Amino acid sequence: MSQEQNGFLAAIVAWLVKMGGNLLAAGLIFLAGWWLARLAARLTRNAVKKGRGDPLVAGFIGSLVRAVVLMVAAVSAVAQLQINVNSLVAALGAAGLTASFALQGSLSNLVSGMQIIFTKPFKMGDYLAFGGYEGTVKRIEILYTILATFDNKEVIVPNSRVTGDVVVNFSTNGTRRLDLSYGVAYSADLQKAKGVLARLAEKDSRVLDQPGPVIAVGELKDSSVTLVMKLWCRQEEYWDLYFAMQEAVKLAFDQEGIAIPFPQLDVHVETK
Repeated sequence: MSQEQNGFLAAIVAWLVKMGGNLLAAGLIFLAGWWLARLAARLTRNAVKKGRGDPLVAGFIGSLVRAVVLMVAAVSAVAQLQINVNSLVAALGAAGLTASFALQGSLSNLVSGMQIIFTKPFKMGDYLAFGGYEGTVKRIEILYTILATFDNKEVIVPNSRVTGDVVVNFSTNGTRRLDLSYGVAYSADLQKAKGVLARLAEKDSRVLDQPGPVIAVGELKDSSVTLVMKLWCRQEEYWDLYFAMQEAVKLAFDQEGIAIPFPQLDVHVETK
């Protein structure tokens, strides 16, 4: 090892010995701040909920409090290192342009989160669809909205995407229409098939009486006649009714001898 390398290592060791106490103190301050941030966020959420506040608002305020406490802890930790303030300000000024671009997206998400909280286009537990995403609102934080999908995946969407896109809220009115379609053979008795669907709709207690079910011929395809059935139900029972009705229709059609045809192509060959 050369003399220059030995001198460099010796300088690093000397700096660590000199600053070891400050580094340890800074680390402890930041860890304590991290713990306090989580505690403050939890206490804030509980306080808002006890005051009968919106759980969505409670989660947002809790995440905001956590971010503020973490920022204070980080500043305190840096101050413990006794870094030259003038040098730090100069370094931040030189990197200000880069930082502004990096923080632009975060600031946009923060403002969008506040917009969601104040305008309240949806609430905790609502089922939303937007921008190719679909799921139940789990919580909203200062930068992200968290959705739980039907198969229990967690989708983290930036708040700016939520406010900048068209959002479909399936839970606002409390009810939802279930649109089903079934193909039957051209030789099938349409009135009989429609009667089977009507009895199944009347039999299931999840189907609402008002608005009433709609059962009609929807389309004439190449190999089948499409029957449509439109049912209204409560939002929380939508998928249960969907799966139950699919099975019930198949079993009922089989029992009544109503054929569901496969797509087919007739080829006629002429012989000389």
